[in-house]
Amino acid sequence: MEGGEMSNTIPINYLDSEVVTIFLKVAILLILIFYAIFALIVVRQVDLMARTLITEVSPILKAFSIVHAGVAVGLIVLAWGIL
Repeated sequence: MEGGEMSNTIPINYLDSEVVTIFLKVAILLILIFYAIFALIVVRQVDLMARTLITEVSPILKAFSIVHAGVAVGLIVLAWGIL
């Protein structure tokens, strides 16, 4: 460069890259899918527990676990719509 001229190079912002945004979207969806699988495993475990240890609280815990799994699946649908 001669005498104080500015360089014509444009700084690259990697966070604006199309590849990075697609990667983040796929990563978020994969994390939510794993979370939904975990929630379904929790439903199964609560069901097994309720069969083994019969208490007054068992139906409430089963209901909470089913609602939890529904929210987890709903998050996947919501994220799919937003992303």
